Amino acid sequence: MRSIKVIGFDLDGTLVKMKLDFKMIRNELGIPGGDTLGYIMSLPQKERDRLMGMLKDKEISAAENAELAPGAKELLSYCKEAGITVVVITRNSEEASKRTLEILGMEFDMLISREDAKPKPSPEAINIVLSHYEIEPHQMAFIGDYIYDLQAGNSAGVKTILIAVQERADEWANKANYVAEDLFEVLDIMKEGKDINR
Repeated sequence: MRSIKVIGFDLDGTLVKMKLDFKMIRNELGIPGGDTLGYIMSLPQKERDRLMGMLKDKEISAAENAELAPGAKELLSYCKEAGITVVVITRNSEEASKRTLEILGMEFDMLISREDAKPKPSPEAINIVLSHYEIEPHQMAFIGDYIYDLQAGNSAGVKTILIAVQERADEWANKANYVAEDLFEVLDIMKEGKDINR
């Protein structure tokens, strides 16, 4: 981890707990299982706009009750002291993401939402970060709690860290360079300068 110059965070479920019940949201919006955003984007423009608006409203509402994940404050403080650039890459809307960060008093060097790039599992957002900061993939780590985070990071060639909070975390573990219980554990490996390659 000594080579890391930029750390990317997924937002909901990784950096913060937003209490979004996606199963309930899909039911309310009439969306079948699978990729919610992918399904909405496949719809005709009028229906797509309607559902995206409803989804954004739910995200903004959830932002009001968001809580920092365990270890988030400490890890972010460490990154600031160490001069490591911190970015947030989320499938949430820009408005909801900014509101969440504002409520929790968090500042970041860059925020990329679903309006700025193709949502994960596309590596587009991570590639934007690599290009903007003019760094090589091995100089960035991406931290997430879901398979889409790992797929995006792996496709871009950056180091991936899975926060094992989802039910299927064991199933996804072999896709990550490192698996951590929480952000406190990530902080420990940063401090120790561990190599997180598989």
